[in-house]
Amino acid sequence: MKIKKGQLILLLIAVLQSATFFTANAQITKIPHGILVKAGGRQVGLTTAKDAAFCLSLNDSIAPSAIKSVFIDDSNKAITAFTVISASPSYGIKTLYGKLMINTETNTWSLYDAAGRVLIQDGAYSSSGTSIQITHAAKGLLYGSGNRSSQELEKNQSASSVGNGVAGIPYFWNSAGYSAFGVSANDDNPASWNRVNDKAALTWKFSGKAANLYLWPAKTIYDGAKGYVKLTGRPKLPPRWAFGYLQSQWGWADSTYISNVLTKFRTHKLPVDAFIFDFEWYTTLPDYSVGKEGKAGFTDFTFNPKLFPYPAKQIAEFKSNGLKFIGIRKPRLGNAAALDTARKNGWLISPKTDSRDLNFSNAALRKWYEEKNGPLIKAGVDAWWDDEGEGYYTCYYWWNTAQYDLLASARPNYRHFTLNRAFSPGNQRFGYSTWSGDIPSTWPSLVNVPKDLLNFSLAGMYYGSCDIGGFQGTPTKEMLVRWFQAGVFFPIMRSHSNIGTTARFPFLWGSDGEAAIRKALDLRYQLLPYIYSLGHEAYNTGAPIMRPLVMEFPSDTTVANMTNEWLVGKGILAVPILNAGGRRNVYLPDDRWYDYYTGAAIRGPQTISVDKALDEIPVYVRAGTILPVGPVIQYSEETSGAPLEIHIYPGKNGSFKMAEDDGVSYNYTKGNARTTTYYWNDAAKTLSWKVSGSYSGKNVYKTIKAVLGKEEKGALIGKKGSLIFK
Repeated sequence: MKIKKGQLILLLIAVLQSATFFTANAQITKIPHGILVKAGGRQVGLTTAKDAAFCLSLNDSIAPSAIKSVFIDDSNKAITAFTVISASPSYGIKTLYGKLMINTETNTWSLYDAAGRVLIQDGAYSSSGTSIQITHAAKGLLYGSGNRSSQELEKNQSASSVGNGVAGIPYFWNSAGYSAFGVSANDDNPASWNRVNDKAALTWKFSGKAANLYLWPAKTIYDGAKGYVKLTGRPKLPPRWAFGYLQSQWGWADSTYISNVLTKFRTHKLPVDAFIFDFEWYTTLPDYSVGKEGKAGFTDFTFNPKLFPYPAKQIAEFKSNGLKFIGIRKPRLGNAAALDTARKNGWLISPKTDSRDLNFSNAALRKWYEEKNGPLIKAGVDAWWDDEGEGYYTCYYWWNTAQYDLLASARPNYRHFTLNRAFSPGNQRFGYSTWSGDIPSTWPSLVNVPKDLLNFSLAGMYYGSCDIGGFQGTPTKEMLVRWFQAGVFFPIMRSHSNIGTTARFPFLWGSDGEAAIRKALDLRYQLLPYIYSLGHEAYNTGAPIMRPLVMEFPSDTTVANMTNEWLVGKGILAVPILNAGGRRNVYLPDDRWYDYYTGAAIRGPQTISVDKALDEIPVYVRAGTILPVGPVIQYSEETSGAPLEIHIYPGKNGSFKMAEDDGVSYNYTKGNARTTTYYWNDAAKTLSWKVSGSYSGKNVYKTIKAVLGKEEKGALIGKKGSLIFK
């Protein structure tokens, strides 16, 4: 057979790509994305992963890096260029961001950054018949594994499991300058890590006979997050209305009650974007007393006629008033016939137990589930509230997969949004929120909420929320108001309450309570242009919306574990009152800060004491911040002819990317958005801006009112412009 020149070149490339190099101690094989090294009697893979990381693979039973995990984002097809390092006894791969090496004499591995600085030295590995361990030195502060093992920001273990409002994630960022993420052969038995021996040594544990440890140099928490989302997926934006206020409760009485509550919100000028309905929207009684065989006549997939006698008509009326519908879902069935079908088809997670929980990882079950929920979406349901899905680690992932696929089929290109009680790696790809569980109505519980949500932010869950007011019990008026005020600065602002408690409707809490809550809600809606733009930043860079101070002030030991105040983006410092009495201390890090309400400038670092009335919130803005502030509106999709206010906080140069899009579709992922980049030149006292992107819907701002202290200047936005202040 005659081989053509082009075919010969391709053949030579294929041979080189699978070339095997022999040394006295090891066999080195070049494979796609890296090399295989045989050393110490086992096979070790050193590969690149996406455009983000290295992967150290210990897989005796399958090809290196071939673990199929839902945690890893398959849509990222990036391939990293690398060179092979062969300097016996050391072998490895090198990229633009660093290198990963293994020594075949000592059977140890090392990680280096782009400058050649060693980040991990003399890492070890071992295995038994049922597990693999990878150990290395890990000095420094560790962040990022969720709130399962601890509510503190600093971590010493991952406790990789899920529970009621808690999630453990096999990930961390180390202040020594790198990040790590572990994946085992079984996603429902995830990797975990633990630091012992006076915090000097860290051990990863992987069940089974395969392990992938992803590693990447990361000087900052921002770098760690950027690499993490390249691996596990970008956080898609929920619909813009989900950034508004979401009103939930267990105990909606009937259709008249619902209508009256909506009327009260609108006539009292209390902004709200969605009502969230508990059990009563689809069944006449909770299923907690239903046995393992189910109950004849139980309704899992219909509207309760007491609340929704004409569901499509009622939901259409909601939407005409700027209100969305979110309904609770449980991961189980109550109807006897439906349970019989599920049991016969092997769709339950524990067929031999009393559990009625569904195994959503089963594709046939997901298809059936989609068919059952389809009429509800067609009737107008906008989003789901997924509760009690902690039966297995990936439950919420597969559950959301079914709901995402259903929505894509029934309402193409409409953004998916769900509220969930836990999360696992990669769930942020859906446009997914996690709330902090069924918490009590107490002051200590309020203090704990930002601990949970900041840990969510550091573990890849970008849209944290809570039951404002607490779920179990009835808060005092003061407590509820302070909880609402803190909620202004959470990624998702949602209240909820248990049946039999006083609903968290603002108008039920006295005139002063209602006025204070209205003021907080108005502030939330005025900040929507800023917060929504931070959602775009999260999608593009991995930077969370709600950030612990340590992200911006890593050398300040005072903030290393601080959770009672936090940043929204880089510019807003939220310091809500989290205790009775209205007094608290405020720590201002090393920078110039401005009181949001008075404009008074304060130089940090220092701690000040504040005493605030019921309707007052301590909020500070950092020098160099450009803060877009919208008009007061009653729901997020309400348009206004008022200009967008651009508040400038002088003292240093600054910039901000203001993002606008249609708020409901995924077109922004294809570039159909408008970004107005504002710049502040402090020396020239000049605000300038430039517009990019193709989006031009009716909801975009056309004019601005720039505010510098007491001076205001107006302008058309156009394609670019500038304003000079004297």
